[in-house]
Amino acid sequence: MAIEVTSVPDPRRTISFPQLTRFFSTKIRTATGGKNRLILRTIFGLLALALIVGGDSLLRSYKYYSRIIDARLAHGYLTSRPGLYAAPRVLEPGQKLSQEKLVNVLRRAGYLESAASDVWSGSFNNKSGQVDIRPSRTNKSQPKLVTVSFSGDEIAMLTADNIKIETFTLEPEALSNDLSSKSGKRELLNYSDLPPVLIHAILSIEDRRFFEHSGVDISGLSRAFLRNAGEERLGQGGSTITQQLVKNTYLTPEKTFRRKYAEAMLAISLERRLSKEDIFALYCNEVYLGQRGGVSVRGVKEAADVFFGRELKDLTLAQAATIAGMIQGPARYSPLRHADAAQTRRNIVLAAMQRDGWITTEENNTATAESIVVADNKTLDNGLAPYFVDYVNRVAEAEFDTSGVSQRIYTTIDLELQQAAERALKNQLDHLDPAYKNQKPQAALVAIDPHSGNVLAMVGGRNYAESQLNRATDARRQPGSTFKPFVYAAAIEDGMSPVQTFMDAPREFTYDRNKIYKPANYGGGYTMNEVTMRTALVKSLNVVTVDIALQTGLARIANLATRFGLPKPERYPALALGTEEVTPLQLAGAYAAFVNEGRRVDSKVITSVGEPPAAHVLKNESEVVSPTTAYVITNMLSAVIDRGTAKKARGAVKGVAIAGKTGTSRDGWFVGYSPNLVCAVWIGFDDNKQLGLTGSEAALPAWVEFMNAAVAVRPDLGGSNFECPEGIKFVEVDSASGLLSTLTCPLRELIAVTERTTPHMECYLHGNLPVQSSPFAEEVETSETTVAVNRKRGNDDRVVFKELKTYRTTRVDVDSQGRRALVNDLR
Repeated sequence: MAIEVTSVPDPRRTISFPQLTRFFSTKIRTATGGKNRLILRTIFGLLALALIVGGDSLLRSYKYYSRIIDARLAHGYLTSRPGLYAAPRVLEPGQKLSQEKLVNVLRRAGYLESAASDVWSGSFNNKSGQVDIRPSRTNKSQPKLVTVSFSGDEIAMLTADNIKIETFTLEPEALSNDLSSKSGKRELLNYSDLPPVLIHAILSIEDRRFFEHSGVDISGLSRAFLRNAGEERLGQGGSTITQQLVKNTYLTPEKTFRRKYAEAMLAISLERRLSKEDIFALYCNEVYLGQRGGVSVRGVKEAADVFFGRELKDLTLAQAATIAGMIQGPARYSPLRHADAAQTRRNIVLAAMQRDGWITTEENNTATAESIVVADNKTLDNGLAPYFVDYVNRVAEAEFDTSGVSQRIYTTIDLELQQAAERALKNQLDHLDPAYKNQKPQAALVAIDPHSGNVLAMVGGRNYAESQLNRATDARRQPGSTFKPFVYAAAIEDGMSPVQTFMDAPREFTYDRNKIYKPANYGGGYTMNEVTMRTALVKSLNVVTVDIALQTGLARIANLATRFGLPKPERYPALALGTEEVTPLQLAGAYAAFVNEGRRVDSKVITSVGEPPAAHVLKNESEVVSPTTAYVITNMLSAVIDRGTAKKARGAVKGVAIAGKTGTSRDGWFVGYSPNLVCAVWIGFDDNKQLGLTGSEAALPAWVEFMNAAVAVRPDLGGSNFECPEGIKFVEVDSASGLLSTLTCPLRELIAVTERTTPHMECYLHGNLPVQSSPFAEEVETSETTVAVNRKRGNDDRVVFKELKTYRTTRVDVDSQGRRALVNDLR
């Protein structure tokens, strides 16, 4: 219900314009003795000319600033508001989203739960089993009415003007209206949501004539001018509520006469386009009221909760006056740090309210006697994605001109996924904390869309208020075995086969002519047998990985790591085991290339700067490995989850194809992905203390929880299988030998190989020895890729695959059981 606000008449005597004219005319005639009328006419002529020129200048200025306001309001005030914004939320049938959660999303995105003017994003009605959304009329492309129907905690159907639709995009939620700070979660208020006691307090102390002037209070401005005459910088305000609103929205914080003039013109223009009630409500939603826990307090609703632990409607007179008093100096009058100053200021507000007739003397005395009691341990929730906001500001400063205040920066963050990421890390840390009494481990998580490079979620630590270090972007740690896929990618790109075998046993490797390196498998166990390259990655065998790295070439691996976006490692054998420090963001971005057909897309957090549709979209894509190599690695990493070091995740994400790799150094890592989402999780200590847990124990549970939540709210991020490129063949091989399986092979698996590395020989390890010659042998011409073996480095084999375009002779052998098999002359 709208509140009628009236002003108290000014008791001071007023002077009419004719009286003022006669007064000055008399003074001038007296000074000139009635003579020199020509001089008088000249003076009045110059004054008239000055008025005409000044009036024309004012009119031109007004039109100029009006165009600025009109441009800002073309799509509604809130959609033109500068600041950092999350990615717009897209609604679709089948999406996991409760009705209650949608209502909260709408409030944060600027939709009001009542009839709303075009200044807001729109309005909505919360009904039984459905929510009706009415977008702002300023957006001509939007339907008049969108109905979201629910079935339990899931969207059942979407209709636009009674026609079924597949998706509907909401206005983006603001992460921060200040490009340099983080704000807590806010719900926008309409004028009718504000209690009268708070309205009266703000009017009395900030702008008592707000409902009477046209944006500029001449008397207040005159007082400010007189107190600052002769100074270029202003120390005295005199700004109306409307001026304060446009100053915070469109102007720089400098205090000069030029900026003050622009402020006045913008305020007058805004007043002619918005109602007083909307202006006052916008002001109350956006006014800065200090900080708590390193997070900005924006808006009176948040201030009431943070400082007093109350809803707006429950504020006492004294509490409302305290909040109103803080507006002039949020730090100086903070009840948290300067209780005495806050109380003195509050009493000034109460006196002003009594002066204006809003409260009685008795009410003033009662409120003045009340002590300021701040809510204990009441802190903000660190705002929306505070680590992400910090990183965006850093990127924006480096890549864009952010000197102006009218920047509207659209980011990539998906707030639903962000909340899921924060929840997953918190749950895992709560699970791990009891094992660490004196020091609690830290954590980081990054989730990326592998096809666009968009960072969808980022958590840089367990608590932003306690530590602002962003471990997702700034903490470089050894990735351990999560680096191994890049070693294997280099080997496969160089021609090795995933079914090539290597000895898994203790070994010493010589490098740089006379240096010795002796790696060991994690836990010290060895199979003492030949194992395939695929098995070595699945089981994370260190000795075999180093063997493969040396055969491939350390320089080749180091260069490939750089192309993947990782820091270039030193060329020592240990690089194969992940000794070069990286960040979770770098590692997630590198893994994204495996999903994206071998193409690396730069990770990005900003999608556009400015106002749509003039979006400045950034994209930089380059091929680092072939699509077939990328797919073979993905196929191998899928086996890591099926039967390898991450088998705890097998079947954990229902109906979604997943692949990934654990990593154990002094920390715990897991990096994994679906066809449309990559996520890296790190758990460890800031001081590099030994965590004492494997990646599957420390990081994998958080990854599984996050991925399940992500594909529930965004089914498009899942996918039942990875896209297979041309040039890939699927063959069933014996897991031990890597050769084509037979009926007698106890362990068989279907694997992906490139056409040039397809095995052509059947396994002979299980009572199925190949026949060297046979009377049934015949010559067959086939156009095939064959294998050449070069012996290098003593007993170490370097296998080089070369594609031969000529026909090669192939024998058709028949084994002891009468089965026919093709065997190349060269093996």
